[in-house]
Amino acid sequence: MKSRSKLALVIGGIVGGSLLAFCCGLVLTVTVIIPAREGRGPLSWPTGVPVTVASPSVVVGPVARSTPIAPSPTATYSIIISSPTPGGSVSSPAPTATVPTAEQTATLPPPPPPTATPRYPFSYVEGSRLEELQCAHPYLQGWVKAADGSPLNGATVQWQHWNNTEHAISGDLQFLWQPGEFKFTYYPKNPGTETDFVLQVVESADNPAPLSEPLMIHYAGCATMGQITNIVFKQH
Repeated sequence: MKSRSKLALVIGGIVGGSLLAFCCGLVLTVTVIIPAREGRGPLSWPTGVPVTVASPSVVVGPVARSTPIAPSPTATYSIIISSPTPGGSVSSPAPTATVPTAEQTATLPPPPPPTATPRYPFSYVEGSRLEELQCAHPYLQGWVKAADGSPLNGATVQWQHWNNTEHAISGDLQFLWQPGEFKFTYYPKNPGTETDFVLQVVESADNPAPLSEPLMIHYAGCATMGQITNIVFKQH
């Protein structure tokens, strides 16, 4: 009986050890070998090579896998080399014209207006004449001046009024006029009659070719402008 009990113990120990070894192998296969070989094809071991299996470890949750990082794009550079001139020097780029901005253009002074060429050698100086009341002794008086403003003698001034034409010589000593001065005296039958006075520098009384534009003065009567003085004609 004792020998049978010992045999039963031995057999139970062998069976229990085999069962334990089987369970350990099954755990090792499920937890280590199968995940490590996933995607690599069937497992094969070289013949005669001893394999050492580490103690199995339990992994909880999915195995983390690293995501491959795409390589960064490589910058492309262009190198421009100027071709040398026949003399050996490198040619410089053509200069770029600078266009003035609107602000700069606005600060530029405007161009001067073109100077008109005078048609005649003499012209009336605008605003020079004076008009006053004079019915007792109405007259016209004025001056002929050179380009520098000095009195000019010997110039013929023509006056047209009430269908009459008269001439006076500037600086005429016969009438004791001052240098460059001319005068016209008139006694109208009706001092209140309106008309146009036309004064002009001409070549002479015998050759009344114009030397100035005609100056037209509207005569409204001696009560307002019987005395007209300081009429200036100036040479260019």
